[in-house]
Amino acid sequence: MRILNPLSKLFRNKGLSYYRLFGTMSDSEYLSLLIENRKELTYRGVDLPGFPEDTVQRQFSGSFGEQALHDAYNFYQCIKEHCRSLRNPIKNGTRILDFGCGWGRIIRFFFKDTSCENLFGVDVDPKMVDFCSKEMHCGNYFLVNSEPPSVFQDGSVDLIYSFSVFTHLAENTAINWISEFSRILRPKGILIATTRDKSFIDECEALRGKDHEFPYHQTMSRIFIPTSKYKEDYDNGKFIYAGTGGGGVRDKSYYGEALIPRPYIESQFTKYLSLCEFANSRTAPWALPQALFVMQKR
Repeated sequence: MRILNPLSKLFRNKGLSYYRLFGTMSDSEYLSLLIENRKELTYRGVDLPGFPEDTVQRQFSGSFGEQALHDAYNFYQCIKEHCRSLRNPIKNGTRILDFGCGWGRIIRFFFKDTSCENLFGVDVDPKMVDFCSKEMHCGNYFLVNSEPPSVFQDGSVDLIYSFSVFTHLAENTAINWISEFSRILRPKGILIATTRDKSFIDECEALRGKDHEFPYHQTMSRIFIPTSKYKEDYDNGKFIYAGTGGGGVRDKSYYGEALIPRPYIESQFTKYLSLCEFANSRTAPWALPQALFVMQKR
């Protein structure tokens, strides 16, 4: 693993940090600022985080532009509320890790909550890590292998969040990362992550026998057959995985489509962290499109 551009060039920009500039704004005001300035990408002489091409945004996020920011903001609000409810609210000094940061659509919201040196993003895709290192202007971005260990020291992180990563990891890979999170989280540290829920099996079935514009939808139409078997497996608490691969570094040995039901988390992940909440996509707050699980280090 190598570290790319670990020092933010923002610190050389008139000595200001995002936290000092935006920390007094409300969350909704900051969202509006990011939306209104996403073409100019500057505010009071300070560089704002950039955006890759729309096609790249959609590839990694399923949406782009203003919609991508709104989707990220919903998860950001979800994270902050769970941290408050677990009596570990985010503040300046909170060390935050975005596991699977992509092009940085979520981590940019935390620029107003803690100083840049406390923000970290990791991804297996070198192009995304390079983009974040060059265009985010805040935070530290690392290339990570598909399997642990990571570069983080024991007990060095307060919060780890991961959106639409455990939706793709093979069983052993997922367990290995939960174990690694337990190592690097501080006592009472929090993990907030998403995974597919049972309804995804029906979504795959609904795509069969049709022509599809996007290759991803064609791939979805070919997995989890027969539907009844995989729905039964889910109800029985089994880890469900189809190794489809994702192109580039995303090899099918560890990357595909995954569904992790609550009983599985309770029996396997709780060996490392305590489960605080599990909510499927129909009951998860903030209209999240995936199931949500929240865990905490003992």
